[in-house]
Amino acid sequence: MKKPTFLLFLQFAFITVFAQNWTLKWSDEFNNPTVDVTNTWNIEVNGNGGGNSELQYYRSENLSIENYQGFGCMVLNAKKENYLGKEFTSARVNTLGKVHFQYGKIETRMKIPSTANGLWPAFWLMGNDFNGSNWPACGEIDVMECGHSAGIASGTQSSFMGGALHWGPVSPQFIHYMDYTGAAGPYSIQDDFHLFTLIWTADSIQMYLDLDKFPRTMPFYQKKINADAPQQIYNYFHKPFHLLYNLAVGGPGFTGIANAAGVTAVPTDGTPVKMYIDYIRVYQKGEAGEQFHSNNSLKIDTNPPTNLTASVGAITQTSVEFLLNGTDDSGSVIYTISFNGTNASNEALSGSQKSFIVSGLMPGTTYNFSVTAKDATQNISKDASIILNAKTLASSECEGISNVASQGTFSNGYAYSFSTSGNSVIANFEMLDSKEGVVAYLWDYTSGFAETQMTNVGGKKFSITLNGKTAGATLKLACKFAFAGGMSVTKQYSYVVGNNCDASSLSAISANNLQIYPNPVDDTVTISANNQIDRVLIINLLGQTLKTVQVKAKKIIIELPEIQTGHYLIESIFENGHRSVNELIKN
Repeated sequence: MKKPTFLLFLQFAFITVFAQNWTLKWSDEFNNPTVDVTNTWNIEVNGNGGGNSELQYYRSENLSIENYQGFGCMVLNAKKENYLGKEFTSARVNTLGKVHFQYGKIETRMKIPSTANGLWPAFWLMGNDFNGSNWPACGEIDVMECGHSAGIASGTQSSFMGGALHWGPVSPQFIHYMDYTGAAGPYSIQDDFHLFTLIWTADSIQMYLDLDKFPRTMPFYQKKINADAPQQIYNYFHKPFHLLYNLAVGGPGFTGIANAAGVTAVPTDGTPVKMYIDYIRVYQKGEAGEQFHSNNSLKIDTNPPTNLTASVGAITQTSVEFLLNGTDDSGSVIYTISFNGTNASNEALSGSQKSFIVSGLMPGTTYNFSVTAKDATQNISKDASIILNAKTLASSECEGISNVASQGTFSNGYAYSFSTSGNSVIANFEMLDSKEGVVAYLWDYTSGFAETQMTNVGGKKFSITLNGKTAGATLKLACKFAFAGGMSVTKQYSYVVGNNCDASSLSAISANNLQIYPNPVDDTVTISANNQIDRVLIINLLGQTLKTVQVKAKKIIIELPEIQTGHYLIESIFENGHRSVNELIKN
């Protein structure tokens, strides 16, 4: 809801999980100047370590309501300060006894701080009978936890997250059962706002990341909780639960950090590290077994969004930009773009033009899009759906994305690029399908046939340098991807040595005299223009934003040490409303 530019990669291989018949039962949008402690939230004040030997003292002073990117947020602030024997302070809140429910779809949109190293942010639920049955008999559902020691060890802090269930009897024998799934995701979840969704039914518990942007995604966590599930799990997750947020510091069992010396994520000068919560919403279907209780009944909004407008903006080989606007008395509008049987939604500020970029498209292809609008209460705009047609730019000889195969098949496809440096040709291929154990081989048909293994340069990206080539000569190249269970081969591409198609030089972009150099880049790229740049986004070929830099200047130097070798898009957004999307090659 906060971010004015939205990126979408449509993952066709995944199954659709999002149902359309959820009804909003309750929400807190945090639009009031203070946290509602009368009807909704309990602010915890203690230094007991949360049962995990955490290093912080939870204080009410560390909880606030702040306006961030135009919307109200509840903010949990972690600080380095000595307080009652602790070296850090932070915040934790819950809705015990005030808001509790059984089953539903729970959505929260949060901006998680950098956890490297020592921060442990979490969004979770516990049984509302906590005070009577105690833990773990009350049951616990951890929808989002970051900062795990496994992420520290693997250097994947920014993308490592997990979900879990905890349950078990307290007497006559204390037994703690736990089911945890933790792994590094495909992109950073600590760069901007992300949507975390829990779908809890009588049969199962499922958790999703960014279900709004990726409506066909698979759950990152799922567990059966029916009567056939093991370890008596059925007895603990069919009752009302309440909500919790906290921003813990340390905790050796989870973060692997037991003292303040190991905490590097919290500045030593007392500057707070912030966890922003945009909203929390609870939906139900009106099915048997559902329960809901709130001390503050939801005011039902019956007014749909109005004044819907949509137009096509910038077009690249693999993306189409849409400029959207609409108004709603709730303060935000949910836009849905549909095409080829796929729907994807994102939320934006009411009454202000927003950019929605659909990425992962095929070059040189005409698409028909339908744009609709609704609000959080699911009131659909009465404005007619807006139908827009757009054709992506055709692939060049030097670069592109395709799913055309000469052997085997591709679903999402592959990216390719060729460039010349002196008398050497650099060939790059990247597998975009969800395959494991990928290895790549260059097939060279230029003079007969030769197969050469390519070098993995990160993820499923592969590169090879062909030396001693003559300018003007035509190379005929393809790539074989071998993976667990099979292989697929790209189509054959013809490339003329010395032709860089002006894609990598990027000497000047006429609209604003934009210059991006050097390109290819090692660790530092400079961006300059005649007009003031508002912000810059670094985007991978899956359409995922890896880095966002606020600029407010005509020239900026951006450090990119965390960006792996490969091909990316760099989007420059100007204060005059113009946008430029260009290729960036990272050595």
